[in-house]
Amino acid sequence: MMNILIIDDHPVVLDGTKTLLQDLTNVHIETEQDSAAVLTRMESETFQLFLIDINMKPINGIQLSEIIKKKQPEALIILYTGYELSDYYELLIEKKIDGLLSKLATKEQVIQTIQAAFRGEILLAADFLDFIQQRTNLPNVQQEILLSDKEQEILQLVAQGCTNKAIASAIGVTQRTVENYLSKLFVKLNVESRAEAVIVAKEKAWID
Repeated sequence: MMNILIIDDHPVVLDGTKTLLQDLTNVHIETEQDSAAVLTRMESETFQLFLIDINMKPINGIQLSEIIKKKQPEALIILYTGYELSDYYELLIEKKIDGLLSKLATKEQVIQTIQAAFRGEILLAADFLDFIQQRTNLPNVQQEILLSDKEQEILQLVAQGCTNKAIASAIGVTQRTVENYLSKLFVKLNVESRAEAVIVAKEKAWID
């Protein structure tokens, strides 16, 4: 029997995802709304696979994945999101996660992705090949990090000490959208915190 823990701070999404997986055989499914409670649960429960929403508080999915991998290196981790999967392909390359899923994925895609992970395989979208080609066409020393105007604007506001709520108000988006931007920026810049992101941005002269 394989144990799966689904982690999402939205109860409706959490229950819906669990329902999608009911047809999996030899699998026991648990759920958790509080990302900060996962490590405590790992002390008394054993999970072979973690299905984690990327955008959560107080610990986002990317941060939680790193913590879990350090604590349990053999754990299988699949991240799922309502945003572009391609923004997180770098995590697959660096072997920080074992799969990616869109929240728009069909029931069959979700089940196939999890089954593949248990077999030690990764199901990938066709555009992953484009990502690899673009990545390998540039020598490592010349690989560039390209930021959009919006990402640079957000980094500038972060450097000014603005909260996510204040940033959302300043650029006219929801706070959750800002959190998603920051999650993607952390991946792009290979950092784990707002402070580190600001340091890199200043070194690259993206912000003042």
